[in-house]
Amino acid sequence: MVNMNDVAKKANVSRGTVSNYVNHVKIKPELAARVEKAIEELNYIPNQAARSLKKQESDIIVFILPTIWTPFFSELAYYIQLELQIQNFKMLLCNSQNDYNLELDYIKMAQEQKVKGILTISYSDIEPYLISNIPIVSIERYFNSAIPFITSDNFGGARQAAEELHKRGSKRLLLILRELPNNLGIFERMNGFIDYCTHNELEYEVYLDKGNSIDFPKRLDLFLTEKFSENCPFDGIFTVTDRYAEFVFNTFAHLPWSIPEDVQLVGFDGARSFSNQSLTISTMCQDVREIAHLSVKELVEFDDSLAIQKKHILPVKFTEFKTTRKLDEK
Repeated sequence: MVNMNDVAKKANVSRGTVSNYVNHVKIKPELAARVEKAIEELNYIPNQAARSLKKQESDIIVFILPTIWTPFFSELAYYIQLELQIQNFKMLLCNSQNDYNLELDYIKMAQEQKVKGILTISYSDIEPYLISNIPIVSIERYFNSAIPFITSDNFGGARQAAEELHKRGSKRLLLILRELPNNLGIFERMNGFIDYCTHNELEYEVYLDKGNSIDFPKRLDLFLTEKFSENCPFDGIFTVTDRYAEFVFNTFAHLPWSIPEDVQLVGFDGARSFSNQSLTISTMCQDVREIAHLSVKELVEFDDSLAIQKKHILPVKFTEFKTTRKLDEK
């Protein structure tokens, strides 16, 4: 394996000169040209860990998220990586599987390796372990005023979802969500939906599932099949994620009612599984690119001397696809 001594010999310079070049210390242009040429000819790859140790800093950002099995998380990870590349940082993606102990292991690893910073989406009680000299930015969940926080307007977005259903003729609404402890964003969506229905005197019902994630589609299918088997008690459905909306859409394929003619459906997220995917479900779109941009910006510009860090609540936008009627069709 080629090492720094080989490069120095090839370039006819000292090992220290090669080290300075690799670590971006200014050297004479003619020496830099010789070292660069030797590195290319020998295909030398610098030891990144050793460089970080010498400089007492790292170009690694740890991104901890609950899962990659949703379009929103996958798309967010994609745009965060792009933003980090612009800033000359590398991303280490850690899938916690919503496991509290795994999250703590990742945080401990990040602290021991002295990484540049941590981006986290966590629904666990990890706040006591977030006190360190490593910058931390939280997405979706507010921990405390010392940690920058980026989220979407979950309350306002859900309120608008109910309004869009109402404007298009729905008067009996159903909300579908799962109980996720510490996921305040989901409950903000519930509260926003209820707020609109209450203030506009609309009939509504909340289906709050308290079971596990794996069997949720089956339980939801059973609930909807029982509700809609003989009549159509709701003419508008809002789900707190697009994924839940897909479950609803699949169930209605074997029910005697049609979407959107009989029942309109609106989800929340607007993320895509691949770049040119054609979306079907009308949804409240989160600005995934801006979430990624602000998250990286706050991490790079983190100032631990500030008593109160910045909090960003981004607007969401209703985007109409195939599961809601046009306004003139109500």
